[in-house]
Amino acid sequence: MQQLTKNVYTDTTIRGCNPSILFTDAGAVFIDTAQWITPLLEMIAFAKKRGPIKYLINTEGHIDHIFGNHWFAKECPVIGHERLNDMFWLVAGDVPCYEYSVDVLERQDPEGLKFMPSKEDYIVNRPQITFSQNMTLDLGSHKVHLYHTPGHCDAQLCVYSPEERTVFVGDTVFVECQTWLHSANIKELLASLAFIETLDFDYLVPGHGPVVGKEYIAKQRAFIFEWIETVRDGMNKGWDLDECIKRISFADRFPVDIGQDEMMDYIQEKNVIKCYNYILDQRKD
Repeated sequence: MQQLTKNVYTDTTIRGCNPSILFTDAGAVFIDTAQWITPLLEMIAFAKKRGPIKYLINTEGHIDHIFGNHWFAKECPVIGHERLNDMFWLVAGDVPCYEYSVDVLERQDPEGLKFMPSKEDYIVNRPQITFSQNMTLDLGSHKVHLYHTPGHCDAQLCVYSPEERTVFVGDTVFVECQTWLHSANIKELLASLAFIETLDFDYLVPGHGPVVGKEYIAKQRAFIFEWIETVRDGMNKGWDLDECIKRISFADRFPVDIGQDEMMDYIQEKNVIKCYNYILDQRKD
């Protein structure tokens, strides 16, 4: 794992989200979980060497963020936004999440496959602690602030540690890899980026890609606007949605994050659709 500060660790080198740990006087706080079992179990063992695991926080409900909740069922409570249950453990694309996860393990983490429980024994482990707007955890010398930052999805949240000068933003930010807008509310996403900029931090842990500073938020925003304006230009040329999907692609701009190369065409199509509908909504206003 990469050590960012005295008490913050993250792993940006594996498939799925960037699972992270914040160590506090009261115990370890996990932010999201690994989608490969081998590093997930290593992270849990690493944390328990320093003491108990106090909480697991899910920044959202997509499978790459919550796959490992099963392994925390007997360790600690899970925290998430109150809307998380609406999208928790649904399908990944068109494939049920359990089958999707087994396929990922067979292809990319075969050593971890032996630790995968049967479908009947798998504990979905939904959040036991939820909140609506903001929540603060008082953990000794650390105060951990949770903020509802919708946009990438309705249940999106960010985790801010002022003592460590670190913010964990989940999929509100993608760094140097393809940005997924498939579940996005673009208006809310832009507002959440603006809110995160108001926080005082040195390290931004994105949902995908390497750790960056606050300056990357402007780059993320600019890329979203580039998507919007490219689709808008196509619409002004008279292209309908199908024509926009056929003609518009940013596949040459960034790779897909680790282990998901097959999703490139899906990302391009869904991003066009989201931007197209966002522009139609603007025109109605």
